Amino acid sequence: MESPIKKPRTMVKAKNPVMVLQELIIKEKLPPPKYEIISSLMGTHNNRFEYCVRAGPVEAFGIGTSKQIAKHIAAHNALIALEELGLYDRQENPVEEFKAAALQKMEIEENCSSLSSTPNCIGSLRTLCEENKFENPEFTELSVVGPPHDREFCYRCQVGSFQTVATGNSKKMAKQLAAKEMLESIKNTIPVHESLCKNVEQRAIESSEQDQEAIELYNKIANVVINKKVKIPELAYAFKNYMNDLNRNLNEFEEDLSEGTEEALSRILEKLDLRFEFIKLQDDPVFMLLSINCDVPFSQVAMGKTEDEAKMKVLESTFEILNLFFRL
Repeated sequence: MESPIKKPRTMVKAKNPVMVLQELIIKEKLPPPKYEIISSLMGTHNNRFEYCVRAGPVEAFGIGTSKQIAKHIAAHNALIALEELGLYDRQENPVEEFKAAALQKMEIEENCSSLSSTPNCIGSLRTLCEENKFENPEFTELSVVGPPHDREFCYRCQVGSFQTVATGNSKKMAKQLAAKEMLESIKNTIPVHESLCKNVEQRAIESSEQDQEAIELYNKIANVVINKKVKIPELAYAFKNYMNDLNRNLNEFEEDLSEGTEEALSRILEKLDLRFEFIKLQDDPVFMLLSINCDVPFSQVAMGKTEDEAKMKVLESTFEILNLFFRL
């Protein structure tokens, strides 16, 4: 009796992570994977893109020097998570060796090792936020993928509306990298108070006389660090908060609020450890700005034929608003 002829086992061709994930989702009859770019840093020698993919029951993240690499790494991490849940068989539908992922991991490890010789990024970020009155940084764990001996942690750092995401081989390292990205993002996007002053001085050297006047005027108006923690609906309560912090009550201000003069305004603000300044913005017609140096922006502008008239009008509008704010 002849033995049956054994057919040679065909090798399944490996595919890139995005293709494998797409085929797996179709096979499991799940909604298509949803890719979303979380953040991007371009225009430097070290471009950086962050992708998130939601596929079935998992959510995974990828970081790379191009959108394609970041997307593939996100899909690769999603497949690892699905494999741990028993929803993906690597032998049945193998993923090709993704060299970019290996390079990305090497880049992350280099960043991690370099952090050990640099200051604490989380501490530096908290100091920066405190000095410039930003909201405190918050760290959130987004995912943990990989076998126990080779875990990869993904953390998000959030300061107000700014978000950065980073991965590392430990929770501490992922948080440090996310904090490092946040520091760079804030410094590249919002000039902090100290650097603003330095940039103003440096630019003034090369500016024309008219530019210098504009810069000096801007610097005079912006000589207080603005409190970025205050939400828009809370702006009207700024003076009320000053009163509460100093244990002052409305009765102490009633007489001066009714008087409505420059001297009365000085007395009101002196009780709150504040001061004000008139700044002439234009000569003909005269535009006068009244600025109070509280950490929540307060400025009023009025126009008049003369400086005295412009001052009188801007004082009137200022007292109208203060009478409202003090009685909230």
